[in-house]
Amino acid sequence: MRRTIVPATILTLLIVAIQLEVLSTLRFAGVVIMLVWLWPVAVGLAGFTGLAMWVAFVGGVFFDTHTTTPFGLTAIVAMLFAYGASLLGREGVGDLDSAAIWVTPSLAALAGFFAPLVYTFGGVFVFNFELWRGSLGAMMVVNAVAFFLLARPVTRLARAVGHVGERVRR
Repeated sequence: MRRTIVPATILTLLIVAIQLEVLSTLRFAGVVIMLVWLWPVAVGLAGFTGLAMWVAFVGGVFFDTHTTTPFGLTAIVAMLFAYGASLLGREGVGDLDSAAIWVTPSLAALAGFFAPLVYTFGGVFVFNFELWRGSLGAMMVVNAVAFFLLARPVTRLARAVGHVGERVRR
């Protein structure tokens, strides 16, 4: 895993930059698609638990330093879903090659559906009621659809990054 930390961190920072500069300005039904939550879920579904937790933490912390969200809440939500996805990924449930074609997108869609709910309720515990200002239902549905559509390519990227530095046996 040590060899994958640097490329995964660089890619995570790039994803946070895309989130902040591109996706935060685009709104679908008034909702921002949270790529910073999909990326750790995809790494987890690829079966890399430690790496998934790392990219969730780094991505969440860097995202929260540039937004007005409660500091660390994005990281906590991302780490929670990354760990859950990695449990499934290590069992081969989210495997892109051997599982049915709809399994990985469906698991990502579930994460996209419940992550805004967990995030919003997490905001209540830190007394930030501003997170309720939008439509929670719209956030859940839009992120679920976006995660479903983006899950396979992002998981392929996660699997490629997770295998960086491995020696090829001949």
